[in-house]
Amino acid sequence: MNWRKINRGIKKTLYLMKFLIPTLFFNFYYLPFKQAIHLPIWIRKPHFHKLGGKVEIQCSHLRMGMIRLGMFGGHMYPNNGIHWTHRGKIIFKGSCIIGNNSFIVTGKDSEVVFGDDFMATTSIKLISFIGVTFGVHARVGYECVIMDTNFHPIYDMEKKRFKKAYGPIHIGDNCWFGLQCVIMHSVTVPPYCIFGLRSVVTRGGQYESYCVHGGSPIRVLSRNMQRIIGQDKIYKYKREEA
Repeated sequence: MNWRKINRGIKKTLYLMKFLIPTLFFNFYYLPFKQAIHLPIWIRKPHFHKLGGKVEIQCSHLRMGMIRLGMFGGHMYPNNGIHWTHRGKIIFKGSCIIGNNSFIVTGKDSEVVFGDDFMATTSIKLISFIGVTFGVHARVGYECVIMDTNFHPIYDMEKKRFKKAYGPIHIGDNCWFGLQCVIMHSVTVPPYCIFGLRSVVTRGGQYESYCVHGGSPIRVLSRNMQRIIGQDKIYKYKREEA
C-alpha cells in the first residue's frame, strides 16, 4: 500500500472540501439550475458582506471551475479569499480568475462585465456603482484599484455646479495593467494597451493601442509593444556575469 499517495489524496480531498460548500451555495444561489449543476464557479474563503444582485454566465461552453474566485495565487499576500459586496449585476463572458485578498463591491445600478480569459492574480479592488466592462484577455496586476465613482463630488464655484464624479469604465481587449495601477471613472481604454507600475488611468489621458503607458502625468513610454498571451511569463532566469 502506497501511504504517500494515500496521504496526498487525503490532503487534496481536505483542500477541495474547504471550498466545496461555499462553491455549492454560490452556484445554486446565483445561477439557473442547468448551469449550477456544472459548478462553473469555484469560490474559496468567501466573505459575503452583501449577497444581492445578479450573476450571469454568458458563454456557449460551460465547464466546471471556469470561473475561480479567491483562489490562492499571490503568495506574498494574505490567503484570505475574496470579499463580496454585491447589489448590481455581474456578467462573465467566459473563463475568469480573481485571486486571493480581492474585493468586489457593486451598487444596485452597476453592471460589471468580465470578458473571456480575465485574470487578476491577487489583491484587486473593484468598486462599481455605474459599470465596468473588460474586453477579452484582460490582465490586472497585483493591488490594482478600479473605481467608477469618486463617491464625493467637488463643487465648481465659477460654474456653480458639482463636477461629475462618476462614469462607466470600458477596457478594450488584451489590455494589461501592472502592479498598483489605479483606474478611475469615465475612462475608455483602447485594445492592446499596457500600463506600467502605479499608473493612474483617468479620463484626461491619451491612450494608444500597442503602447506602454506610465509616468506622472501618464504618457506613452514605448510604442509597437504587445503582451502575447502564452509567451508572457519568465520561466528561466539567467544570471549575467559582471
